[in-house]
Amino acid sequence: MARHEHELFGIDRKKAILSAALGLLLVVAAVAGIGQITDFHHMTRALGRADGRWFPVCLGGELLAYAGYVAAYRDVARVDGGPCFPLWTATRVVAIGFGAYALGTSAGSLGLDYWALHRAGEPPRAALRRVLALNSVEWMILGIYASLAAVLVAASGEHAPPAMVLAWLIVVPACIVAAIWVSSPRRSDRLTSLAHQHVRITRDARTWLVWAKHGGRAVLSDSIGGVVIVRHLLARVRTYAGGVFGFAVFWAGDIATLYAALRALDVHPPVPALVLAYCTAYVVTILPLPAGGSGGIEAGLAFSLNAVGIPLAQALVATLVYRFFTLWLPIVPAALAATQIRALDEELPRVPRASFT
Repeated sequence: MARHEHELFGIDRKKAILSAALGLLLVVAAVAGIGQITDFHHMTRALGRADGRWFPVCLGGELLAYAGYVAAYRDVARVDGGPCFPLWTATRVVAIGFGAYALGTSAGSLGLDYWALHRAGEPPRAALRRVLALNSVEWMILGIYASLAAVLVAASGEHAPPAMVLAWLIVVPACIVAAIWVSSPRRSDRLTSLAHQHVRITRDARTWLVWAKHGGRAVLSDSIGGVVIVRHLLARVRTYAGGVFGFAVFWAGDIATLYAALRALDVHPPVPALVLAYCTAYVVTILPLPAGGSGGIEAGLAFSLNAVGIPLAQALVATLVYRFFTLWLPIVPAALAATQIRALDEELPRVPRASFT
């Protein structure tokens, strides 16, 4: 455990500081770039006139999001006989994971989840599949939110790009149908048992093709294994209610933070259009961008909000306020939780297992 003494959230401290500095630089670059399109005077005036009474609502939305994520994390972890994380243990793991995302990438957060599950007794492939299941449920709920928002926007005639509406109406149902098909008991056993083979890469290009083939099969096998866990969770949703409704609360809390940031600037966005813009911009987080996607997410969210009718100056300022509460502020509890890495490393192997139902 000596190595952890020199790490913060699983990231070397020097790299963490550099990542934070890079993140701030990217945000400044994004603001400067958008400032060439909009008026900096409008932006500073909007911030100066902000109603501070909405900022505690921003904080409350993020605390709600944390609570929902912890609930979801615990229930997804224990599906099919997985580890039963105590509430305090799960809370610290989630807090550190949020910090790993802020100072690294989404891969850093997933890596932390994998470490916790593996230390709690999950074999490597099982831990990987459970992490993929956690990620799949998270995005499934976001996709459902986006699809419902697209339906409401289309029905009400609210201002939104038709391509944005149609994309969510088509892609999410298609993904759900595909997930149902591959996770069917008739196919899942065969698809998830694809053999993992070690292939040595040499200068011979043929070995590269063989490596790519077996690597692709391994990725497909574990991805479908994660979907199967999600199917088992949904089949017993009353037992694992936190796995579904926890993520519903998580996304609702995060969206509430953005809504409160806009209201602080005296912007009254229609909720369906706001949800549609939020979900569209959040797709950027799939990419392994450094420093939690700083710069790219700010620009993406500002332009998505502008696409549904919110003035660009207010959209950018609201996005910066939102990102303060969702990206930069979580570094504080993550730093506190990081002091518990040694304790977690000792606790996790003693976490009890759920009964396999």
